[in-house]
Amino acid sequence: MRERGGLWRLADYRWWFAADTSGALSGSVIAFAMPMIVLAMTGSSLVALIVEAGCVVVQTLVGLIGGVVQDRYDRKALMMVWGLSGFVLYGVSAALIVVAIGSGSASDAARPLASAPWAVGAMILLVLLFSVRDGLLENTSNAMLRGVVPDADLPHAMAVNDARDSTVTLVGGPFGGMLMALGRAVPFVAGALLGAVGALSAWRIAHYWHRDPAATQSDSSDSSVLSKAGDDETGDALPRFRDAFGGLIWLLKDPFQRHLSIAAAAAAGAGNAILLLTTIEASQGGTRVISAGFVDAATSVGTLVGALVASRLIDSIRSGALVAAMFAMLAVGFLGAALAPSMPVKVAFVVCAVLAMPAGNAVLGGLSNLLVGKDKLGRIEAGGTLLQYGAYGLALAMSGMGMQWLGYRGTCLALAGVIAAAAVYALSMRALLTLPTPDHWGDHVTAWHIATF
Repeated sequence: MRERGGLWRLADYRWWFAADTSGALSGSVIAFAMPMIVLAMTGSSLVALIVEAGCVVVQTLVGLIGGVVQDRYDRKALMMVWGLSGFVLYGVSAALIVVAIGSGSASDAARPLASAPWAVGAMILLVLLFSVRDGLLENTSNAMLRGVVPDADLPHAMAVNDARDSTVTLVGGPFGGMLMALGRAVPFVAGALLGAVGALSAWRIAHYWHRDPAATQSDSSDSSVLSKAGDDETGDALPRFRDAFGGLIWLLKDPFQRHLSIAAAAAAGAGNAILLLTTIEASQGGTRVISAGFVDAATSVGTLVGALVASRLIDSIRSGALVAAMFAMLAVGFLGAALAPSMPVKVAFVVCAVLAMPAGNAVLGGLSNLLVGKDKLGRIEAGGTLLQYGAYGLALAMSGMGMQWLGYRGTCLALAGVIAAAAVYALSMRALLTLPTPDHWGDHVTAWHIATF
């Protein structure tokens, strides 16, 4: 039986968590502030949206190279570089904002304040550098997690991360708004300080998996799943940059992973599109009952509640049942949101839809991590991210056309249908439905001949 609170007794995990949380909070604050700064400097919402879209594309494509970087080099060092580069880039951005548009509050954000083209060009260049940094290094902490905590604690650590991410989402916007009220450069100063905290916290991590041939034998896991991964722990075969698509290819080539990855990406993409449409409907639908911001906040609350319960469920309920509950609640919840007559009822259905996500994500993430060698986690993260962004982009394209032809309700019904189809597709695998609790995953993988990478 797992010892209660054992995860937090690991000093290295606590330092990892501090570093990861610093990065998550700084990212949330900057993501809130940056579009407002670009809008203030250009006076064009179109330019702000184009820059934002370009950043997503750059981050996603560079992320494929980032996966190789994270698998090839020491992840503790990369986490330190991640924090220090944030300190430098956010600090330079704060200085540029003060010089170019002054340190006033966000109340003037809708007015163009920088007439000098060099200032606009410099800020856009910095924003693109943010995206390159994110693509290369942002997923390093996720890839490093399994090298910090025991395999048995990995699903619980992922549930904790879901709770943390929901909390950051809840407080990130208001916190960023408060900082913007103090001054346009203040969010970037805060981001720089958080970057320094993240680098210092990463530096304090002492025991973790890394490529060290001398430590190959002592570092090998006792998990029967990992023992089947061949020589992936030896560190002898360094990944090459032409291997950038290796993770994506394996996710789509292996039948079990392909089934699961496509279903998860489709459900997540359609669900996020419904959330975006619901937010737009709340802000433009002529109702004052619920603000657009409250839609995101309520979703975060639902995820946070689910994450707080997830750790208690992972050890006591079969993992297949938790995954089935996640897909079922996503389908039913978002279908109810599409059919609900009022905005408060829609939000209530959305909250119900995401309640089981943390437990299901912890199971799927923990299982996928255990099927993959520690030296390949970066490329798997990059491949999964590309699938998720691709599915979300396709869902948004469908939504744009659907809103013109079908309206809000019809479009959300179509997207809910995609989620239902993804749920049926995923749950048609008996190997997934019969997945036991984490302590029996090794035997299950052997019995069902599930491939490792």
